[in-house]
Amino acid sequence: MGERATLLYGIGAPRTGTSWLYGFLDAHPQCAMPVAKEMHYWDTVEGMNPDWQKDAVVAQIGRLRDRIARVDSGEEEGRLPRLRRRLRQMERWLAVLVIGARDPRAYVDILYEGAEDAKLVADITPAYCLLPQKRLREMAEVVPETRFLFLMRDPVDRYWSQCRFMAGRRAARAGQGNTEEVARQLLDKALRGENADIAQRGDYTAVLAKLAALPKERVMCGFYEDLFKPGSVRALCDFLGIDRVKVNLNEKVNAGPEVELDEPRRAALQRMLAPQYAAVAEEMGALPEAWQRNMERV
Repeated sequence: MGERATLLYGIGAPRTGTSWLYGFLDAHPQCAMPVAKEMHYWDTVEGMNPDWQKDAVVAQIGRLRDRIARVDSGEEEGRLPRLRRRLRQMERWLAVLVIGARDPRAYVDILYEGAEDAKLVADITPAYCLLPQKRLREMAEVVPETRFLFLMRDPVDRYWSQCRFMAGRRAARAGQGNTEEVARQLLDKALRGENADIAQRGDYTAVLAKLAALPKERVMCGFYEDLFKPGSVRALCDFLGIDRVKVNLNEKVNAGPEVELDEPRRAALQRMLAPQYAAVAEEMGALPEAWQRNMERV
C-alpha cells in the first residue's frame, strides 16, 4: 500500500442510518471495510462494556467454525475461502480487543489489512459518540488523515424507532410477544426517566460539543432525513475523498417493525426532547422538515 488511506469514524445514535452507511461504503470500489461494521475498539479501551464486546466476538467465532464444519459441498462450497478468511480475521480481532490500549497499532493493522490502493477505510461504531472528548482527540491522530461523520435523526422519530427495534429483537429472541406493547412499555420507561441509555445515546447536544474540539475540516455532521438524497451522497463522497457513485437510495437497512405512535406519547416525547431540537437548530441552522414539524408542536 502506498499513501495510507483516510480513516473514517462513523458515529451517532442507534437508528440514524449507520448500517446503510456501512453498506454503501462496503460496495464502493475505493473503500476497504473491516471484518465487522462495528469494531468497538475505542469504547473497549475506554472500559465501556468490554466483556460484552469480547463475548460477542467469541460467539461469532463459534458460529463461523460451526458453519465451516458443515460446509463441504453444493452452493456453499465456493464460500469456504471467504469464511476461513473471516474466521482468521475474527480470531485476530479478539486478540486486539484483549490487548486493548496496550497496542493500538494492532487495531490499525487490522483496519488496513488488504486496503492496498483504497482511498478510505472505516470503523462504523455508533457507540463512539459516548466517548469523552479526550478519546476522540486521540482517535483523530491515530493515522495522518481521519474523518468523523456524526449522523442525527429527528429526536422523536429516532427515540421511537429505537424502542420499536428493541421490542422486535426481544420478540424474536423469545419467539413470541406483542411487539407493539413492548415498544410502548420501553417508551413509557424512558418517559419516566428509567431508560437512561436510550436518552444518552440520543444526546446530540453533548456530542456536538465534544466534536467542536476537533479540526472542522475533519468533521461532518449530517441528518438521517437528508442522507438518502443524491446531493447528500455527493457531499459525503467529497468529504471522504472518494469518487461519486450511483447508489440505491430506496433500500431500507435494519428497518424496525412499523408501529404507530399514539398522540399522547408523541406529545410527551416532544416535550422531553425539546432541548435537543433547540440545541441542534442553534448549531446547524436549517433543520429537515420532520424536525421542524416536531419542533412546532412543542
